[in-house]
Amino acid sequence: MEKAAYLDAMGIKRWVQSSNAAKTYFILVDKVESGIEHHPVINSVLSLIECPITSCSFSEQVSKGADVIWDMRRLKMPKSNSVLSSEPLAELIIKAGAKRDLWNLIVAHNKESEVG
Repeated sequence: MEKAAYLDAMGIKRWVQSSNAAKTYFILVDKVESGIEHHPVINSVLSLIECPITSCSFSEQVSKGADVIWDMRRLKMPKSNSVLSSEPLAELIIKAGAKRDLWNLIVAHNKESEVG
C-alpha cells in the first residue's frame, strides 16, 4: 500500500508548507542595540517601502541566502544584496547627504515595485 493511500485511509492529513508564510528580512547594523526597532527613522523608512517592522530582524552579520532589506553597516563587508544601503543610523540622523542618498534609493525601490 502506498504511503499516501495509507494516510488517507487513516484520515491523517499531510503537512503542507504554507505559501503565505511570513518572510523575514534582515537589517544589517554594526551593533544591535536594544530598542533599535522602535527608532522613528527606521520605522519611517520601512513604512515608505511597505515593509512591516514585524517582518524584520536586526543582525550584525549577513548569512548566506538571507533577504537583506537594509544595510546600515559602516563597512559593508561582506557585501550583501540589499534593497537599501545607507550610512549607520547615528550618521544618517545628522548628515543631509546620507538622508538624500537613502531617499533616492527609496524612490527607486518604489518605482521598481510599481512596475514589477
